[in-house]
Amino acid sequence: MRYADQLVVAGLPLVAAAVFKLPEDQVGAMIAAQGSAWLLMSLPAGVMLDRIAPLQGVRRGTVVVTIGMLVLIAGFLIGSPVTFAFGAFLTACAAVIGLLSDGASLQRLLSGEALGRGNARLQLIQSSAVFITPLVMGWLIAKDYSLGGFLLALLLTLTALGLSHGFPVQAPPPTRERDPVAEIAEGFKFVSQQPLLRGIVACALFWNMAFMALAAIFVPYALRQLSLSTTEIGIAQSAMGVGSILAALSAGWAISKLPPRFLLFFGPASSTLGVALLMFAPKSWGFVAPAITYFLFGFGPIIWFVCQNTIRQLVTPNSLLGRVGAVIQIALYGVRSIAALIAGNIAVNYGFDLTLWLILGLFVLSTIAIPLSALGGLSAMPRSVNSQA
Repeated sequence: MRYADQLVVAGLPLVAAAVFKLPEDQVGAMIAAQGSAWLLMSLPAGVMLDRIAPLQGVRRGTVVVTIGMLVLIAGFLIGSPVTFAFGAFLTACAAVIGLLSDGASLQRLLSGEALGRGNARLQLIQSSAVFITPLVMGWLIAKDYSLGGFLLALLLTLTALGLSHGFPVQAPPPTRERDPVAEIAEGFKFVSQQPLLRGIVACALFWNMAFMALAAIFVPYALRQLSLSTTEIGIAQSAMGVGSILAALSAGWAISKLPPRFLLFFGPASSTLGVALLMFAPKSWGFVAPAITYFLFGFGPIIWFVCQNTIRQLVTPNSLLGRVGAVIQIALYGVRSIAALIAGNIAVNYGFDLTLWLILGLFVLSTIAIPLSALGGLSAMPRSVNSQA
């Protein structure tokens, strides 16, 4: 399911700019439509996952992603950007459910140092998808066979759907019927009162706004300002996967050997360096500068993600894991649709340069959020509240 989702993530801006030939603001709107799934679906999914067995959530996600891929392919075939974007929205809804289900499952299966290693290995699957899918989609679009990538994604979703029926039966957690609004409020209250989680949310908000703002303009910028081909754009973006894979392979070791405050600062700081390189590197470098930028986006932030995910799992009671994960996920992904819309409109009305300066500023804010929060004093991983209970 991760590979299918990443094929859509990689293909959406490429198809919007190179196939539908939409202007920057409409490319941003399509990306915003996809990203809005994280904003709209995270909280309902979090409540659901605190009431059902985690593996049942994975199974439901595979059903949603299959429906989404069928709608997306239909939109592509009839040449409708709106239908295409709606299909992408549905696949993103499935990704929301799947990501929360994965985290909840891992928390119930592992503890202690094994939890950090488990998060790193789970991230390795996502990282390999981030590496491979831009290469595949960029090459297919360059060969004028965009549909092939989405047919491959559909095949992967059908495979995931079939495999999900082989999961062992799990008993749902003991719960009593409650008002969903009260349950969501409980998750927000816990995050707002937990100092470490507040720091994670602050950093995530600024970083994800910056990253999605760049995602909204990068393909048009690369096509029109850097004169890159779709194949070169795919190669540059796949460098993020290379960085992600290296980060996932080293994250378990890094978490066990280095202070969390260093790892949490390194993630956004490396992103700031990456976008500065994109802005100031000579255009004669071609796809090399964007590739280095995306490599840095993959390496530092993935170590940050594994580290913060482990911290979140350690400080959150099992009974709140789904809802707290949903609140964090809104911070991680929910603001992306807003940022994509803003960036697309700024690029159309004021140009790429101003948009890039805005993106750089947001990355700087995400970096300084670490030392200004409780995370800046975190020299070791916190003890698990579940083991203390």
